[in-house]
Amino acid sequence: MCGKWGIGHKSEATTFFSISLLSQHSSPFQWRPPLSSSSSSSSLHHHRHESIDPDLLTLLVTSINHHINSFISSPKSRKLLQAKCTSNLTTHTHDSFDFSDQSIISNLYWGIQNLEDAIDSKCPNQIQTSEKMLQAPASLNENGITAGISNGYLICCSYFYLGVLSKVQGDEVRVALHFLQALVVSPGLVRAELAPELYRAVVESCIAPLGAGLGDGLEGVKRGAASYKAWLMYQQVISYGESSLVVKQNSHEIRNTKACSTSSSNSYHHHHHHHHNFGKVHPIDLQQNTNATIVESYVSNEVSETSSIKQLQDLLMEDQSDSYSLYSGISDFSDDDFESQEYGDEFNRSLQNLRIVAEEQQHPETTITAPRSPEFWNCLEDDEEKLTLETFKISQMEYTQGNSKMRDGILFSGENSYRIEQAEIVQKVISKLCFSEKLGEPENDEDSATAEITTVYEMLANKPGLKYSLLKDVILDQLLMALSTSKEQGVTRASVSILSSIISSNRSVIDEIKKKGLILHDLANALKRDVYEAAVLIYLINPTPNEIKTLELMPTLIKIICSSSCFRSSLKSPFVTPHSASLMIIQVLVTAFDNSTNTTHLAAITSPKVISCLANVPRNDNLEEIISLAAILVKCMRFDGQCRYYISQYTPISPFISLILSNHKDAILAGLEFYHELLRMPRSSSVGLLQKLQDEGGIDIKCVLLLAIQQTQQEYKLLAAGLLLQLDVLEEPADNILNREVAIQTLLESLECEDISDSQQLAAFIFSNIGGTYAWTGEPYTIAWLVKKAGLNSMLHKNIVKNIDWSDDTLQENGTEVWSGKVARHILKLGNPVFYALKMGLKSKNKRISRDCLTTVAWIGCEIVKGPDDLRCLACDILLSAINQYVHPGMELEERLLACLCIYNYTFGRGMQKLTQLSEGVRESLRRLSSITWMAEELLKVADYCMPNKWRISCVHTQLLEANYNGSGAVNSLIYYRGHLFSGYSNGSIKVWDIKGQTMTLIADIKEHKKAVTCFALLEPGNCLLSGSTDKTIRIWQMFERKMQCIEVITTKDSIQSLETCGEMIFAVTCSHKMKVFDSSRKVNDIFKNKHVKCIRASQGKVYIGCMDSSIQELVIGNNRQQEIKAPLKSWRKQNKPINSITLYKDWLYSASTCIDGSRIKDWRRQIKAQVSMVPEKGANVVAMSIVEDFIYLNTSCSPSNLEIWLRGTQQKVGRLSAGSKITSMLTANDMILCGTESGVGFPFSSSID
Repeated sequence: MCGKWGIGHKSEATTFFSISLLSQHSSPFQWRPPLSSSSSSSSLHHHRHESIDPDLLTLLVTSINHHINSFISSPKSRKLLQAKCTSNLTTHTHDSFDFSDQSIISNLYWGIQNLEDAIDSKCPNQIQTSEKMLQAPASLNENGITAGISNGYLICCSYFYLGVLSKVQGDEVRVALHFLQALVVSPGLVRAELAPELYRAVVESCIAPLGAGLGDGLEGVKRGAASYKAWLMYQQVISYGESSLVVKQNSHEIRNTKACSTSSSNSYHHHHHHHHNFGKVHPIDLQQNTNATIVESYVSNEVSETSSIKQLQDLLMEDQSDSYSLYSGISDFSDDDFESQEYGDEFNRSLQNLRIVAEEQQHPETTITAPRSPEFWNCLEDDEEKLTLETFKISQMEYTQGNSKMRDGILFSGENSYRIEQAEIVQKVISKLCFSEKLGEPENDEDSATAEITTVYEMLANKPGLKYSLLKDVILDQLLMALSTSKEQGVTRASVSILSSIISSNRSVIDEIKKKGLILHDLANALKRDVYEAAVLIYLINPTPNEIKTLELMPTLIKIICSSSCFRSSLKSPFVTPHSASLMIIQVLVTAFDNSTNTTHLAAITSPKVISCLANVPRNDNLEEIISLAAILVKCMRFDGQCRYYISQYTPISPFISLILSNHKDAILAGLEFYHELLRMPRSSSVGLLQKLQDEGGIDIKCVLLLAIQQTQQEYKLLAAGLLLQLDVLEEPADNILNREVAIQTLLESLECEDISDSQQLAAFIFSNIGGTYAWTGEPYTIAWLVKKAGLNSMLHKNIVKNIDWSDDTLQENGTEVWSGKVARHILKLGNPVFYALKMGLKSKNKRISRDCLTTVAWIGCEIVKGPDDLRCLACDILLSAINQYVHPGMELEERLLACLCIYNYTFGRGMQKLTQLSEGVRESLRRLSSITWMAEELLKVADYCMPNKWRISCVHTQLLEANYNGSGAVNSLIYYRGHLFSGYSNGSIKVWDIKGQTMTLIADIKEHKKAVTCFALLEPGNCLLSGSTDKTIRIWQMFERKMQCIEVITTKDSIQSLETCGEMIFAVTCSHKMKVFDSSRKVNDIFKNKHVKCIRASQGKVYIGCMDSSIQELVIGNNRQQEIKAPLKSWRKQNKPINSITLYKDWLYSASTCIDGSRIKDWRRQIKAQVSMVPEKGANVVAMSIVEDFIYLNTSCSPSNLEIWLRGTQQKVGRLSAGSKITSMLTANDMILCGTESGVGFPFSSSID
């Protein structure tokens, strides 16, 4: 059996093949070196391919074995070298390296120690243990560092001691090979420490005679050692078990292959068993007899006179073996031999194909350059002679007819010539593999070599019999060695291509390669060296996701995907290309791991360039590749919503339509998931995409979707139903309602099924947005579109709603309204079942399901209001009671507004009498919404008209939660932006909080201001956030992909105290009480220069300014008109108190100083006495004020840690709330009061109706 070697070696691992079917002792050795197949411009290549005198090879092996034998015989020399090596290992040991490094060092240390013990005790078990240990450091990357020690040092020591170990085992050639490998890795170390005398002897007697072309110094020694190693390896393969080079005799007998067949088979079984005992593929003893004494003799000089030496041509040409020969004549066949005849026929076809490939690549007069084995080429008279193919056939035929005694009959000359040609081709293949540099030479066409070697391998695989598996192993082993050790890109590429071709034809070869110890990192390294074909081999081997992850291939895979080069191959229909293999490996990297790992990988492929390249990879007829692309793009869209736009622009639609139209379940499911994700785009764009689907898919795609609804699992039934309904709405056929009824009914059934929550949730989601729209990010914007219809206009209120960019053009599209009406009309045709299913969803305990059903009811209501009264009243009777619960405080603002919109639409016309049945609590909730939406105010008017109601004001305040965040100082400002609470701290940080129910989670901590953040404001153009600070800057922020980014910094001369905006203008009050105005070009102007400004508030194109002298100024922005609407207090007995706060509520303006004054704005302008006046505690100043419907919340200087609660209508104090420490900021939003304190603790309070 052939030997194993370290496929993981990054250095050129010593590899050889001892393919002896009998004993290691053999008959005379006569070996003639092969001719060089081609000349190379490289001196290294030239000397590796050029014939080396057999006498030099014999001298080399003899000299190395003699010196190693002397070393083993000298305990003093061994102990001295052991001490030196182990000392170097221990002095470099430190605490910082990891376990794997420790393991490598320990293997080398104890490998040397076990070998010493084995020599002293002659213990076979320790020999085996030592060999396994020494293999570990021998497999390192030669260019790396392990535990602070150069890998070159570790590898060189390992191979030197492996050579000593081989000598103990009696394998002389392997001793030489191991020592040569040590020279290749580090000749300086061998010269200085390991074997100075042997180094000099080898260099002077063997390497120097090769000539000056090797180069000078250590590099020349490296090249010479590599050349000797290659020729020794080649001799081992071609001589097929030839005796050791140190054994010479003058005669050679031609063996009788029939006589040796039985013994050869027995020997094979022994070595085959040994072959599988090692996980690594290193040079190990394949002829070791465990029953023999290991150290009985260091050099075996006995030669068995009766032993038979089986050479390569004997293997290929023998007629009698454990199976019928491929080369028997037709007359030899019987009925029982039909199976063997089939093998022969298949082989003949393979060889004919190989001939065709060879003839296409060669000129008519091309000479044979295959390396020649011993005896097989005895018909040649001169080593340098080159023969034509015909001459070679004739010579071999004469030789075979004159010497073969294997047959009783006479071989036909045609058969014999055919057999000789086969032997020649196989030897040529073996030569190429042993001298692997030939594979990478320009004159050796890669496709031709791939076809040639693949055909030979398949030819051998199709022939039963153990001896043919030997040659298959030779091919695989040499390919793996070239992949592992070669530093030349051409050699690596050729090896990878051949392996890929072999595996593509026979997947069972994968297991054989894995058993031989293929290391994925070798393929990864080849891939990173631009050997793109390695991606194919990695894909074919099918490693686990974790194995792929450790290779860190993503940058290289992207490089392949984006490369313009295609897979260069003339081979017929390659199984997979490097591009498609890379695509399918990327699919694993972005789908097979946890969210964090997948996200890391996705971040690398979501650029427009990469997406466009990914889209061009799959071949239209390859469903597997299209499925992989669909899975990747779905992940990309979920990771980065903007990818959806790139995909819609760069991705052709036809391949994904083919997924749905295919008969493969997995392909249909992949197509459904892809379109479900892709259609989450603005409605106008999604309608265009649906139209393309309709045009290209036609009636077939609807038929497939109907079948998918009936046959697939629940999740994909819903996806198919959603897509079918949209296609049907697009076409809107008047005579065919089956499709839409089936689709709608499928969604309704899942919506009513509470037992399967996932399906219910998906059905609710599809329903809620099928009549609405999305942003390009994939975020549903149906709610935003609806609350805008409900009259939500205030920027402060809009920013309470989460995940909505109110400046998005999607919200301005008119097509959404038209589409929503069409879908609603289709759904309403089903009548009562729709309303009852939605009612069940509204009452669901799953917050997401109930919210989606409320959204569905809202957009259907926008169409039902246009329909007949009977249908609207029917819907109102079923749904109104379930809708009312959503208007109460404590619900999300958008949910309250949606409920208000639903009540307005479903009670329109005759349903208005239903308003009289609204409970007092619902009416009070609507009244609280009246300052936000006009719809609530209209509903109240109707309700009061139908049934006047005396409002009972009763409110309970509940502390929902508190958020502790120590170390940042006081919370100076609070604001809602994009649905999150922002808090500004005295240490300059801005913290972002997510409030859900009674939980408050910190999601971001931004530290760009150098001093205290004092104020926030919202800038409507671009929906930006402003932050002012005592570091004399105003920063403008925007949210990109849910991350805050500072897009502009405005520098001022003074610290900023407060900010306000109106349109594109920014108003800033400085700590020196000056008013600054910045226009859109950021040009600054001073206004009210003669006033000291304390606070500011803007509304409806006007700015109201509270001054230090207790006056209030009004600025009309349109005409820049300034007016004083409240004069300073003129009293010689009292010092004027500043206006600390101004609050606007509907058309009322309230100011806070030592007292609270409030009037309608038009009355302020007329200088009429305040209609409302409240005085807190005597001598107290009102520091901050806020108004929520009927309540005014005050923070005074006398009670800095409390909030006083006053009734706005009766001007009575009704209670207080305690924050625990001094209140430094206050914010009201959606019936909540949020307080920031000097200890950095925020207290949100909720007011609810009693």
